[in-house]
Amino acid sequence: MTNELEILKSVDEENSITQRELAKRTGISLGSVNVLIKRLIHKGLIKIEHINSRTIKYILTPKGLMEKARLTYQYVVQSYNYISNIELKLEQIINSRKNTGKVVLYGVKDEIYDIITAKLRAMDEEFYYIERGGDLSNIQEKDYIIITWHPEDIIENQNNDLNIVNLLK
Repeated sequence: MTNELEILKSVDEENSITQRELAKRTGISLGSVNVLIKRLIHKGLIKIEHINSRTIKYILTPKGLMEKARLTYQYVVQSYNYISNIELKLEQIINSRKNTGKVVLYGVKDEIYDIITAKLRAMDEEFYYIERGGDLSNIQEKDYIIITWHPEDIIENQNNDLNIVNLLK
């Protein structure tokens, strides 16, 4: 999600939020939050209201609400396309392997793992799971295909004995 969308969402949820709270909630540095708030004010997406000399209230303008909706829509479409691409690549990998090939998922159980396993189940494909750091020494045959999906799950394959595919490459 873009930083601007994070700020717009947070201000929409709680307009009496401070920049420090915005930084904490969004994971963006305080200085970056300050710059983003100024940019959003300049664009007319947020306006400020001085409650007293020390307290500022941020208000999402109608233009800000429209921009938040546009950015949210864009984010959902990009996420859907990303998931579709993962499923398509997985389908191509599964369909291109030998009929005897067994599927091994190697990594952590996260959201992408959930997408992969849902697709494999929909394809009625049997698979095995080995957690990141697990032992792959008993998988030495070419009839296995090892599927990973995280940059940290790149497996050394120096002898080219294993058929390893990282979905995110």
